[in-house]
Amino acid sequence: MTRRHCVQWGAIAALTAAGLGSPAWGLDPTQPPPAWRAAAPAASAASAAPLVRPRLQGVRLGAEPSALINGRVLRPGQTWQGHTLLRIEVDGAVLRDPEGRSLRLHLLTPPSPAMLPASGVRP
Repeated sequence: MTRRHCVQWGAIAALTAAGLGSPAWGLDPTQPPPAWRAAAPAASAASAAPLVRPRLQGVRLGAEPSALINGRVLRPGQTWQGHTLLRIEVDGAVLRDPEGRSLRLHLLTPPSPAMLPASGVRP
């Protein structure tokens, strides 16, 4: 190692030891400085809540049909986050959103023939 390299590494070590070689806002260079975080506008509680879209995960047909939407079992007429389940079909379900619009949810995979009711209902 040359004398110049020793001086450079010595300077880097001295600055790091003094706390000047690392970012002033902390050890994680991917985080913004505290001043930037404090200056960010505070989000209201309403805007902080994430908007979750309804996702149909499954349907059950028969005498008491139900639909699995975002992990909750719903029957026609029940609501989930302001969405009312209107009807359940072989390959999907229909909801009414809080603004009164109809929303059709589809199953990602079609039902197998063994899962269809004996009445011969087809998608």
